[in-house]
Amino acid sequence: MNTVELFDNIELKIQQLAQKMERLNEENIALKNQNEELKGALDRQKGLANALQEKLTSAQLSVETKLEEKAESTKQLKLEIDKYVVEIDKCIEWLHNN
Repeated sequence: MNTVELFDNIELKIQQLAQKMERLNEENIALKNQNEELKGALDRQKGLANALQEKLTSAQLSVETKLEEKAESTKQLKLEIDKYVVEIDKCIEWLHNN
């Protein structure tokens, strides 16, 4: 192999290396852009997840409050019914005695 062929071979390899480097740089830029887009999508999804979590927490508190109110209402109704039962028992006893 003479010197000219050696230089041509080296020049060819340098050109191939330069082309490969250019392709890798383009791929790198594309991947960076894709990464930024995915980060933005992730941030949007995190925001949505946080908003949904807040709504869920609010709904759970509302349900708990309503259950507590219902329990209190049920307790009050039971006490009222117990009073009526006592009054009815008194009335029945009065009717038997008279």
